[in-house]
Amino acid sequence: MKRLSKTLSKGVIAWILCSLIPLSYYAYQTNKVSEFVYEQMEAQGFQFLSFVESQAHDAAARLQQSVDQLSHSTLLNHYAQHAQPQLKKYIEDQWLITAFTSQLFYQLRYIDVHGEERIRINYDTKKQKLPEIVPDSQLQNKSERDYFQYATTLKNGEQGQFGIDLEYEHKKPIIPYKPGLRIIVPIHADQERFGYFVANLDVLPIIKRITENKQNLLVDFVDRSGFYVISSDPSKLFGDIISERAQYNIPAEYPDLWKVMSEYPNRKNVVLTEQGLFFYQPFINRVFANAGPLLMVSHFSHAELDAMLNTRNSIIFAQSVILWLIFGLVSILGSLGWEHIQANKQSKKFASFVLENGMAAAITNKNHDIIQCNHKFSELFLIEPKHLIGKHLLHFISDPRDQENVITALNTHQGWSGDLAFLSPNGEQLVCQTSIQAHMDSRNKRVENYVYSLADVSNHHHVIDALTDKNHRDPMTSLWNKPKFEEILEIMARHQPSDDDDELNHNFLAIVDIDCFKTLNDTHGHRVGDEAIMYIAIQMTTLLRQSDFIARIGGDEFAIITQSKDMSTVCHMMNRVRVAVASWPEYNVSISIGIAALSNDPVSSFTNADKALYRAKRKGRNCISTHDERGTPT
Repeated sequence: MKRLSKTLSKGVIAWILCSLIPLSYYAYQTNKVSEFVYEQMEAQGFQFLSFVESQAHDAAARLQQSVDQLSHSTLLNHYAQHAQPQLKKYIEDQWLITAFTSQLFYQLRYIDVHGEERIRINYDTKKQKLPEIVPDSQLQNKSERDYFQYATTLKNGEQGQFGIDLEYEHKKPIIPYKPGLRIIVPIHADQERFGYFVANLDVLPIIKRITENKQNLLVDFVDRSGFYVISSDPSKLFGDIISERAQYNIPAEYPDLWKVMSEYPNRKNVVLTEQGLFFYQPFINRVFANAGPLLMVSHFSHAELDAMLNTRNSIIFAQSVILWLIFGLVSILGSLGWEHIQANKQSKKFASFVLENGMAAAITNKNHDIIQCNHKFSELFLIEPKHLIGKHLLHFISDPRDQENVITALNTHQGWSGDLAFLSPNGEQLVCQTSIQAHMDSRNKRVENYVYSLADVSNHHHVIDALTDKNHRDPMTSLWNKPKFEEILEIMARHQPSDDDDELNHNFLAIVDIDCFKTLNDTHGHRVGDEAIMYIAIQMTTLLRQSDFIARIGGDEFAIITQSKDMSTVCHMMNRVRVAVASWPEYNVSISIGIAALSNDPVSSFTNADKALYRAKRKGRNCISTHDERGTPT
């Protein structure tokens, strides 16, 4: 009885000590959940902003189609020249139908060269079921309005935009305040100007249409001073015009957010502040092009973040309690069974225990070739066990100096422990707390096996790496710099998957060069050259995957290391970047791209991609050229 009491006491002590594990589990998992939730929110936020941008482009195309049809109407041109009442009636009927079906315009007007309104259609969708024709007695002279003065500066055949600003009626702003954007097209024939077609866009319904979403996320479009040019919340607008609304701007409401936005205005970013998780990215759209460079901003409030975190943390707490009870049961039962364990069996069961417990573990022969591994080890490297058997485990260690240190320690002490950086055949970078123990033969004279136990501590090292990340970044674009590129190129070349691993992705190197960059600088100045570099960097980071390595390796030269099943997929990815750059509305800029498969020789791989690049240059620029495995240009 005394022995049983002593054994149970040991079990209780073990239970108390094991209680640290559920506590650590709870702390670790809540931290991981927090990171996961923020990552999910960030991905969801940028996906939403991309959706809004896509909707905005579609709205711009439909709007331009309507404006072209109305402003280039033969009826309108004839009426402008001859002012026939019957033609006016036809035009009014046409404009009534367009205003009702499009729901985009709250005014359509024809104004002659003297500023007199000749035709006007009003449509307030909140107050009217149908648009209305304004009688001639209510038509006004707009010759003194600022937008009419702007219209007189337009050339024949040129389309202009005026606003976004307050909408006025009889020289007084309309209450409630209404953001208006006017599209103006001169009406002319044989170089003689007769008047102007003016379409007043109903901005708020357009914004509601392009930002409508099931998550009820709001979107703000702010200028480079932080004022709201467009917003899902109309009460924030005109802070730069109306003194009563001067407090409505990003610098005043969210100073922490504005500090980051001011520092990185030309790329998408995510910022966690006391008010919530904000995400923003540059916005370029033809509808609001005259408003200047805009930033599209949205956010999740802290209440939304806390609601999601609290739900998940409750689940983790329940799991921790269950784990604590399980440890209690295991501690008591383990103490009772400990007296029956034979000391001579501990060594034989050690390897089996390591493989079956919760750690990632593998057993190798004396040459460090893997002969057995558990599922945790397989999941750690994202490779099925059948593809790991026979692999030389030391080759997974990314730094050759670490390999030498491990071998020396094992030869001297038959054991080693510490942190190691691993690179799997899939290119996954891992930092693991590693323990290696040699198992000797019965005479304890030679090594029979090595047992590897690994615990992933990559997140901890990522925090440390982030502190030194800036040393490897290009200061202008925040892309990786040339020394970092050369380091990664050498590592990826050294760890190429073998030809037998058909199920694994292969590595490819693409070199991107801006066409005629010196001419661009000489023609427009170095400021425009810098804008072009930034624009191309933004397109690459936006259109390529997060796993792709992107670096600026020269003044106008970039390099990308990417993984894919085949060359055609890489060409398709890079062609999206090429098309996006060639479609830049600000300046006529294009890029040439050379692509080569990455071999075990980094210098040869770079040379092959460089040759493909110059072959693209010789083909006429603004294209892609590849270098296949046989060295044949395509």
